[in-house]
Order: sequence, then structure tokens, then C-alpha cells
Amino acid sequence: MKPNFNQTAITYGVITGLIFLVITFAAWAVGSAESFVNITGIAVFVPYVIVTLIIVGIKIRKQNDNLMTFAEALKFTFLAYVVYAIIEAIGNYVLYAWVDPDLTAKVFEIGLKKTQKMMEAFGASEQQMEDAMDKVKNEPQHTSFKQIFLGLGVTLIWNFVKSLLISLIIRREPKFEDQL
Repeated sequence: MKPNFNQTAITYGVITGLIFLVITFAAWAVGSAESFVNITGIAVFVPYVIVTLIIVGIKIRKQNDNLMTFAEALKFTFLAYVVYAIIEAIGNYVLYAWVDPDLTAKVFEIGLKKTQKMMEAFGASEQQMEDAMDKVKNEPQHTSFKQIFLGLGVTLIWNFVKSLLISLIIRREPKFEDQL
């Protein structure tokens, strides 16, 4: 039976989106904003979506007579990423705007402290640090739908690049014997 690339993409987009929600809300439930920042900061570098899409992509390619064009692979990977990104955006909006409206300010404050420590470690002058802190302090201290929507757009651009790379890995074009 031929695989349904779109249905599989939606399914694994939802699965990876739910994994993101579990990690994010579990990190928030731990209690402190500091631990939330640390856990989510580490989780960002765990490539579970990439690994999942490579494994599933190879699996569905094998179900398709071990063939998958680059276009099919790209549609599969990017659709999965779109679903994932929408779940991620909705989850972030719910957490930051409804569940814990003060979380944005807490995370912002932790970010300021980390930035200041990093600038000190790199030997920045007092004036440079003040200028950087003043610029950052002018940013909004709450999460709005507009911010989430704009973030979703940037995320989708980055996810498209990742989809291109994953598609190069999982694709297998049909060979034409008469080509030299």
C-alpha cells in the first residue's frame, strides 16, 4: 500500500508538536522561571523533530517502493514542520498570555542578567552595557498575539531550510537506466 505523505506529515507534525508542549509545560510546572529558562534552553538544542522526520521519512520512502522524489520529501517534511510550528505558537501563546502572563517579564529579566554577565565576560565597557540594557528594556514585557504570529513567520522560514536539508537526506529518486 502506498503511503499518504500528507496524512503522515500531519500525524508527525502533531506528535512532535505535542512533545514540544509536554516539554514546555513540564518545564514551566517545575516552578521557577530560572529552571524554565534553563530547561527550554537545553530542549531547543535537542533535534527530536529532525530525527523523527528523518526516521519517518525513510520509513514511508520504503513503503513507496523505496522511492521518494525531492518534491515529495519536501512536501512531507515542510507540512510536518508547519503543523508543528502552529502547535508551538498556540502553546506558547496559551502559556505566556493566559496561563502565566508574568512569565514573559520573568524570562526577560533572566535574559537581561545573562546578557549582562556575558558582556562582562567579554570585557564590554560600562557604557556599552548600559546602551545594550537600555535598548533591551524598551522591548514589550508581555506576549501578544502579534508577537507570536510574527515569530511563527520567522520560524516557518527557518523550518523550510531544515525541511530542504532533511529532504535531501530522505529522498531517493527513480533511476533511469537509459541515461548515461
